[in-house]
Amino acid sequence: MHDFETVTPEVWRLNEKSWKEKLMKLPNWHRVPLINCNASHNLSDGTLARFRGMVQDMHNPEFYFEEFEVFNTATNEVKTKSGKYTDTASILENEKINYTENLKSAQRQTMVVVSLPGLNEWAQKMEDDKNHLKHLEEQPNTSKRLNTTKLKRSYDCDEDVNAMEVEDDSGKKVANKAENIIEKPSVVSREHLLNFPLPDVASKSCIIKIYDDSENLKINDMVEVVGFLSVDPALSGEFQGENNSFLEPCVETEVETITHNPPPSLVPRLHVVYVKKLEHCNPLVKDGDQENLLKEANSARDHLLKALTELLLGDKLAAEYLICHLIACVYLRQDTITLGQFCLNISNLPTKRYPNYAKQLYDVIKQFVTKSYYLPLTIENMNTMALLPKKDYDCNRLTSGILQLSKHTHLVLDETQMEQGQLDSSGVNNITALGNLIKQQKVEYDFKYYKMEYDSDISVLILSEGKSLLPSDYHVPLRPESSSLEIFDAIVEAATYYLKEEIMNTIRMYLTNLKIVKYSISENLQFVEEDFIEMRSKSDTENPVTADDLHRLLVLARLVSLSRGLDTLTKECWDITKQMEEDRINRVKNRVASTL
Repeated sequence: MHDFETVTPEVWRLNEKSWKEKLMKLPNWHRVPLINCNASHNLSDGTLARFRGMVQDMHNPEFYFEEFEVFNTATNEVKTKSGKYTDTASILENEKINYTENLKSAQRQTMVVVSLPGLNEWAQKMEDDKNHLKHLEEQPNTSKRLNTTKLKRSYDCDEDVNAMEVEDDSGKKVANKAENIIEKPSVVSREHLLNFPLPDVASKSCIIKIYDDSENLKINDMVEVVGFLSVDPALSGEFQGENNSFLEPCVETEVETITHNPPPSLVPRLHVVYVKKLEHCNPLVKDGDQENLLKEANSARDHLLKALTELLLGDKLAAEYLICHLIACVYLRQDTITLGQFCLNISNLPTKRYPNYAKQLYDVIKQFVTKSYYLPLTIENMNTMALLPKKDYDCNRLTSGILQLSKHTHLVLDETQMEQGQLDSSGVNNITALGNLIKQQKVEYDFKYYKMEYDSDISVLILSEGKSLLPSDYHVPLRPESSSLEIFDAIVEAATYYLKEEIMNTIRMYLTNLKIVKYSISENLQFVEEDFIEMRSKSDTENPVTADDLHRLLVLARLVSLSRGLDTLTKECWDITKQMEEDRINRVKNRVASTL
């Protein structure tokens, strides 16, 4: 049994390799407190903690003192200390730092990680139940340091070691500075400091400091990190002393300093010792479950098909397409081609009888998927919401937008909420951004002087009355049964009763596993080739058959196979796919204006 509760940065540095090996052995990983599920003020400064989330922004690297000497004026003793895995150095009352000899500087990468945007309530509750540590609430908080020396400087400052920021703070000095800050209003709001992608969604934020260059993290990556917690109140930008312009020629503005150094009580810091990239964030799915799940896929699919058919008012074809949409994800990018995207537009919703039908359908879907977000496409929302991330040069940070989401997030666009009105330039740009996301699975980040596209993997479901104004890969007009229309409210209630926790969990694992399972192309696809040749021979100018049609069929066939627990295409699944597309296209051609 290894004591991860009491290990310090000093002890860890003595044998990092051994500690990392111990950390990876279960249940050691889960013995480290997860900040997402525990209040950071209940965790002590300098102890190990975990944080799970999405990389939201990257700041300039920091230089720090990796090794430095301290001289004790009382005993004339010289000691070597390290600034690795810490923001503040513990300097005793009689100790002074020797800035002229044996001083070794290094740099660490600083990133902002936010808790996973759109994580649904059921998944968060499971994480809380598994990771909330009640005993921490009973412990006194010992995180505040009485005597600290802050040793840090920005990457783009002068590289002379003497230009490093050195600030000795006693407890008394910190208190005085705090009083001074209270007298003047803060220049930035809490919302500005936290900078979450989704508005009105409870989240947490953490600044992580990475020492290993090989981690190669990118914006929007899902990660879980373990590191030494740093929550010293003196780290807050509000307590930064007046900069000496002679020593520090590149002074940050007050807003930039406070933005990059939010109060640790609000945004804790983690000095990372281990990074784990996440393929998914479903708390039910464990490594190695895929093979067994493929065997059980048909059972999970039957439950899901039954529930969705009822919720889609008896329309089994729409339910089949919705299942394919829920398990779809981008599986290959090559040059300008993105394979696997599956934007589904379900139209002809019965909004005259049930004005909130789209929202009621979403409320059930979010019980199945791990991450999702519901966006009503109102004129006001399109004109006022920030969908695209934007660089704020005043604060030198990336201001998040709604489309800054991690992979496998489900975005549900409710077009039934659209009313008459005028889109302004922001609204037009937002509609364009949604169109680009759907067609290319890319989100354009605005850096003011230039724009940069980032790859995304966001499943978009459009719910509308008529055909959507936005592009889609598959358009399915709903054909409700009249008997189901009469009793929709009772159907929702019955579905909630039918979908007990055990069935729900089976469906939740099914949807996640089919996104990450390996799918292989069979060598014997002669039946596909023969069918495509036949389709081309029957096509005419009014009904042309193109390579895009074949691509659409193959994407759908892949999902039809996976949904039935098959990791390669069979003749049976190919025939099912062709029939589904034939039925769907006939519906689209023969659709009439909605009267529902």
